[in-house]
Amino acid sequence: MKIGILNTGNIGSRLARAWVKAGHELVIAKDGEAKKLEPLLQELGGKARFGTIQEAAEFGDVILFSVYWPRAKAVVNLAGNALEGKVVIETMNPLAVTDKFEHYHDLEFMRDNSTAEVLQTLLPNTRVVKAFNLLASPLLEVAAWSETSVPPGIFYATDDESAGEITRTLIADAGFKPLNVGALKAARTIEQAGVLIHKVATLEYGGGDYLNRLAITIVEANPGPIYRERVV
Repeated sequence: MKIGILNTGNIGSRLARAWVKAGHELVIAKDGEAKKLEPLLQELGGKARFGTIQEAAEFGDVILFSVYWPRAKAVVNLAGNALEGKVVIETMNPLAVTDKFEHYHDLEFMRDNSTAEVLQTLLPNTRVVKAFNLLASPLLEVAAWSETSVPPGIFYATDDESAGEITRTLIADAGFKPLNVGALKAARTIEQAGVLIHKVATLEYGGGDYLNRLAITIVEANPGPIYRERVV
């Protein structure tokens, strides 16, 4: 596939490595200092090249919209009409920021909305998919799970079935298991799961590095459920 990455930060760079290895072609863009991508471009070789936000949006049949939430509208404007008709996989979390630049989940926003639904409103002629937002970027490498018996799944939500199938392929190409949660509105559930992870990391493990170590997946019972006669 041809993939444009807006923006190539901590998440985008990890997925870029996996997708190049899987044989995809990439144009990667940076919402900020472009020179920061030079080491990554050297690592990726000829399968990836640098472009502006608009150039990456024009190149990709699939777009990874991995943008800092407060910058979403600005990046949409930079892309212009280049996103029309594209599959747009967004990885954002609804984080607000204090005057001291401390981030927190915007719970008021999350009650009735999701970043995916807002992006779909901003881009009505695209096919938005929610995915890749629950794993901290250091966990978005298969090597992080090499000694773990049950690796994490990647939850995704979309209103477009074909966009979902494309996303499933890219999740698998990144080395993870795709888990479909339904229509785009279900992105709210995925984003709220991020709050759950943060609470468990803080209250059960004391926070710190565990904010970057925990994940959620679906585990299938094996050999299967143990049924007994119901006691009334």
